[in-house]
Amino acid sequence: MNQHLQETIIDVLREKLSPDWIVLFGSTVSGNTHKESDIDIAYLSETIKADKYQIFMIAQELAAKLNKDVDLIDLNQASTVFQAQIVQSGTTIYCTSERKKAEFEMKVLKMYTKLNEERSEILRKIDESGTIYEK
Repeated sequence: MNQHLQETIIDVLREKLSPDWIVLFGSTVSGNTHKESDIDIAYLSETIKADKYQIFMIAQELAAKLNKDVDLIDLNQASTVFQAQIVQSGTTIYCTSERKKAEFEMKVLKMYTKLNEERSEILRKIDESGTIYEK
């Protein structure tokens, strides 16, 4: 992604959401883009709590400015699994505090590890029986 597009993303999100961290993820980062690919953006903000409608409208504003569909994710509202995927594979384009970013990453990876430990027995039983339903 070129610098101008990144600056546009940063400018809009700083104005609307006051983020501490902005990260790109998905095909934009992996390099598997095609002309119809969207831009996947996640952000972390401790000061502004936007609802889903507000996030949708900001994504639409970005889409109009970038001429691409935008998927905008509030990391505070995302599932643990989704948070972990973004933390592990995303690329930071804006960060106001490396400490806040690191604390969030550690919290997410700790929760993800705990989730995997809690569900390991269930997954083992599914693997053994070949079904998710009890026989």
